[in-house]
Amino acid sequence: MGDTGQVSVGWESVVRAVPGGVGVQEEEALAYVSPTFAGIVGRSREKLRDSPWESLFEPGASERMRAALDAARTGGRWRGEVSMVGAGRVPVELSLSSPAGTDAVVWWLSGRDPEAADEHDAETLPRGTSARLARTVLNTIDDVVYVIAEDSSFWFWNERLAETTGYSHEEIAAMDPMEFIPEDQHEYVPGLREAIESIEDRRVEVDILTADGERVPHEFSGTTFEDPETGRSFRCGVARDISERRERERTLRRQRDELATLNRINALLFETAREAIRTGSWEAVTRVLCEQVVASEFYRFAWVGRFDRGTDRLARVAADGVDGGLETIRTDGPADGEDRDVVRRAVHTGELAVTRRRDGAAWRWDETAVDGGIGSVAAVPLDHDGTVYGCLVLGTERPDAFEPRERTGLEVLGRLVGIVLHAARTQKLLFADSVVELEFEAARGESPLLSVGSELDCTLSLDGYVPGGEGWVLYLSTERLAPTEVANAVGQNPRVETVRAITGGDRSARFEVGVSASSLLDVVTDAGAAVRTATVTPTETRFVVEAPIDADIRRIVDRVVAAFPEADPLATRERNREPVTVGRPGGVLDELTARQREVLEAAYRAGYFAWPRESTAEEVADALGIAPSTVHAHLRKSEANILSELLDTAA
Repeated sequence: MGDTGQVSVGWESVVRAVPGGVGVQEEEALAYVSPTFAGIVGRSREKLRDSPWESLFEPGASERMRAALDAARTGGRWRGEVSMVGAGRVPVELSLSSPAGTDAVVWWLSGRDPEAADEHDAETLPRGTSARLARTVLNTIDDVVYVIAEDSSFWFWNERLAETTGYSHEEIAAMDPMEFIPEDQHEYVPGLREAIESIEDRRVEVDILTADGERVPHEFSGTTFEDPETGRSFRCGVARDISERRERERTLRRQRDELATLNRINALLFETAREAIRTGSWEAVTRVLCEQVVASEFYRFAWVGRFDRGTDRLARVAADGVDGGLETIRTDGPADGEDRDVVRRAVHTGELAVTRRRDGAAWRWDETAVDGGIGSVAAVPLDHDGTVYGCLVLGTERPDAFEPRERTGLEVLGRLVGIVLHAARTQKLLFADSVVELEFEAARGESPLLSVGSELDCTLSLDGYVPGGEGWVLYLSTERLAPTEVANAVGQNPRVETVRAITGGDRSARFEVGVSASSLLDVVTDAGAAVRTATVTPTETRFVVEAPIDADIRRIVDRVVAAFPEADPLATRERNREPVTVGRPGGVLDELTARQREVLEAAYRAGYFAWPRESTAEEVADALGIAPSTVHAHLRKSEANILSELLDTAA
């Protein structure tokens, strides 16, 4: 099969000329090995011949190889990567095939013996080998094997060429070998064009064209040999399908690219955090973020937008690699185009969203980037505890960008910037000259304040609150009811973990209440606002939320009502604060960390600084869920900073 019959040539010569290592196993031993086979393994052919096949492998691999031999005998072929034992541990790609009607197995090692001479010494095939068996050996090799005569016509090809291309043997016999190679790769194929005597032995990767026009990548290698009977020269070549290898290589490249991208995102996280610590300014953080993103070469442009007050539009606050324009992006209703809808999806779901270029579709992101060429875009919400403060938009030329690991890194980056924006909003509220007050009225509900105030004939007021443990510590004052009755009633609420009377009289008292959760405080503080006052009476419940003057008031109201259904908004008003210096930037409190402020306020609310002292440091520590020594340390540092600021300035 595949023999044109034009030239008589010894089949032994063909088998010996096949590049790569060929071996024939009969029963449990190797009956024949080619010189290249011995050279790849690193043993002499004398030692390999008639030796058990198990001697080629480490003991632990014998079971796997026995299963491979069984698969070759039953299924015709087996291929895999293995390590053989010779002069050392030798990794090879091994193909096993079994000729029909025989128990023999043909071994084919992909590789080249670097020490092999150009001319192999004479080697006979196993005793009794016929031309038919030699042909069968070549046909069972799991690669394309071909022999070309001096006139550049096929002399032999094996079954694998017909299986790979889809041509019949009759069609192959009438074809020129070059018809199987794409025109753009003709110059790379050894042995199909040049005079055989001028061909250099080498390996090249080119495609084989199928009958359907498909290109299948193969690795070609060839050897020139001379028929000892006729003296005619032939070129014997082997072409191995490397589609799986190419896919593995693409996967490895993709993984390396993903790792490099992830490393760069980690560097961005570090640089963003460092800038946040250094400056505490969200403007500086977002500017540095955009600059570093574009400088990384993984992204072509970066754009950061923050919500305009009272609107659903994102206004640009920082950008790099952007060709002007794109001052705002709408996120309400229809986006500014289908390709910009990725931003709307990100800010409404709070999850990273991706869009990619589609052939024939409008793609305005090319207009956004300075040099165009954008293949995919990601919108990263800048959020903190469920509140989206803005969006980071990244454009890259990579059409397959933003795979899972890259997404995870960008999501962490988005949350970090969200924390910075949240902190900036909170600090702005703390130092603002003017604020917006949102007044709400609430009906009966599950809140500790509402449940007690509405059921008992008393008035409860919220004097202050600080984070404590996994929840909050509330400081309440009551009037018109005995402290024990109030404490017992408050303690019945399932959200209340601790109740402690700080001071108490016959008809009034101050309490410290630890709660596991507070939907109102959680939502308000996450939005960068604060509950300024809250009062509960048997007939009326009201609380006032204080927000920065440029806050998105509608969003805050919607979030409060959604998380606290008992609340109804009553009024919105702007208020100018009294001129003070202690709490302003550069004032004494500005020198304290957020945790020092919390501990200082908790101690103050608990009466730690009163005379006589109303709470001990241990009681303050228990409420906050920290060690007493930590409370003392925070208070000493706070007092030292405050006194230093006041006295040194006065001096």
